[in-house]
Amino acid sequence: MKSPNAVLLAHFAGYLLQFRGSLISELVARGYQTTVIVPGLTPKLADALAERGASARNITLDRTGLNPFADAAYRKALRAHLLDIHPDVTIAYGIKPIVHGIPVAANIDCPIRAPLFAGLGGLVRPTGLRQRVMGTLARPMIRRSLRASTHVATQNMDDAHYLSERFSKDLPSAPIVTEGSGVDLSHFELTPPEAQPMVLLTARLVVEKGIWEFIEAAKQIRSRNPAVRFVIAGFFESRAGAASKDEFLARCADAGVEYAGHVDDVRPLLRECTLFVLPTYYGEGRPRSIQEALATGRPIVTTDNVGCHDSIIEGVHGRIVPPRDARSLTAAIEDVLQWPYPERIAAVCRKYAEDRYCATRIARGFLDAIGAGGTRSEIG
Repeated sequence: MKSPNAVLLAHFAGYLLQFRGSLISELVARGYQTTVIVPGLTPKLADALAERGASARNITLDRTGLNPFADAAYRKALRAHLLDIHPDVTIAYGIKPIVHGIPVAANIDCPIRAPLFAGLGGLVRPTGLRQRVMGTLARPMIRRSLRASTHVATQNMDDAHYLSERFSKDLPSAPIVTEGSGVDLSHFELTPPEAQPMVLLTARLVVEKGIWEFIEAAKQIRSRNPAVRFVIAGFFESRAGAASKDEFLARCADAGVEYAGHVDDVRPLLRECTLFVLPTYYGEGRPRSIQEALATGRPIVTTDNVGCHDSIIEGVHGRIVPPRDARSLTAAIEDVLQWPYPERIAAVCRKYAEDRYCATRIARGFLDAIGAGGTRSEIG
């Protein structure tokens, strides 16, 4: 019996294995000849995918650009790849792979076509003029992609409700809701909290992630208790809404916030921190950074924001505060830092991650929901 083919269309090579490694491994385990098509493919990433039993192909994509000719070239290249592979399953995540790749997969008669919305971002919840313009331009393409899909998945109920209300006539069925990408619970291990308080934020350095509110909270808290360390790790984006590097570093210096730069392995910082904070007001899916911190046994302070307010239980695993509210953020951080029995809190957070955020279990549930049983079921 010929093995079925599966294609994963990705928009960004960075963090591909961290976010989609379990999904790729599960596709391979189900007997799929699995190909990842991603821009910025490196020999290191290709080797890592090969170790998991998957192959990889590079493709040119400007994931944040507005050049229609570049997008047309991307669609043409995608079509060539998909015609060559003849996939039985096409899964796409990232807005451009979704809006361009899913219709191409439908056009070549791929039986299972599933966009995975890992957060609707500013395209449907804009925070500025440029995002409003992009959202207006993208909606017809999103509608076309939904009509070309056999299944649609989101990572939180807010996004599922939005798609159901805004695109009710275009959806093939009710959206599948996953718990995000999940984490490898053997990779992120429970560790006892350190005695010295350290508050950590890991995120892309864009304003919507709440970095200014985090720095302001750090400034206020350190003015009263300079023993508390505040650390930010992440990389600078080039898109609109990205933080100015000079302004960011100046604000960090003024508030006494340490900038750790971009880190490939966040585990040492998670082990060192006593509290993880994500004060985002971005259109999140289900932040993996929160899941990683919970798996390490760290309490969370985050915002009453899409993708975040259903990631933890308020008062049990941390605190949920209004977005864009540095004063409430400051109070919540100080509150959680004073919670007694940190070892007990660490165990409760870890147990929550085990119950909700196992990456392998999430990948299996998603593939079952879209009917991607591989050699264990009839394909096509």
